[in-house]
Amino acid sequence: MFTPQLTTLLALAAAAVALPAIPAGHSTMAMRLGMDCNNPVQGLSRDDCNYLRDIGFAGFGQNPTGNSNIWIGGNGPNVFTFTNKANADVTLIMWDQSLEYASSFVAAHAPKITYSIPRGGQVKLSLQNGVSGAYSAIYRGQTKLSQWGQVGNTWGEFTTGDWATINISREINMAGNTFVAKVSTGCVADMNRCSFVCKNNANTCGDKGTYDLIGCAGQPNGASGLDWLGQPAGGCQGWSNGSGRIDAEFL
Repeated sequence: MFTPQLTTLLALAAAAVALPAIPAGHSTMAMRLGMDCNNPVQGLSRDDCNYLRDIGFAGFGQNPTGNSNIWIGGNGPNVFTFTNKANADVTLIMWDQSLEYASSFVAAHAPKITYSIPRGGQVKLSLQNGVSGAYSAIYRGQTKLSQWGQVGNTWGEFTTGDWATINISREINMAGNTFVAKVSTGCVADMNRCSFVCKNNANTCGDKGTYDLIGCAGQPNGASGLDWLGQPAGGCQGWSNGSGRIDAEFL
């Protein structure tokens, strides 16, 4: 579920305070944090790195291959397989909640993962139990950041471990690209199933009472209800503590 706008603004403001001053002659956060696209992290192409820098990313991800809560590879307790079925090259973006709500503000904080997936390509990510976060995709030449400095596209949101759950959120951009997340135990989250959508034909939302969770009822391991604020909550379950796998597609 997308963070309400007030919390969003507070988190972004707090994130900005921690950034160092801009050296003379430099104007982007990417430059502040040393986003050197002549030497991008392994797994991120130079072209994709340049595009992330140009649209305002603070930096590229770590793309660890082990010894982390999220890493590249399929040998962990929870495995997400990302497949690019779109007619474009994409960059997988994933962040955890190590900075709580501020983690999603990629204009202020580098995400955990920035990994290039060409058309028809695939990558596996492993996650430890007890990890909460989200992922999105940058379609090169198409996707921009939102006015808040978040990825202005569809998101997939997840929690691993006990009561592991995944959903699709369209709250940032109802006109975003089509994402599908299939749990190996049967539940599907996509643009119309186990998906958070804006009410009243709004293109973006997040405040209390402005969104719904649709399409979970009747699905195997689909869960929907209300959170402690009385707002819609839920998603695809049935994969607690590594008991299932996630196949995620970008269309």
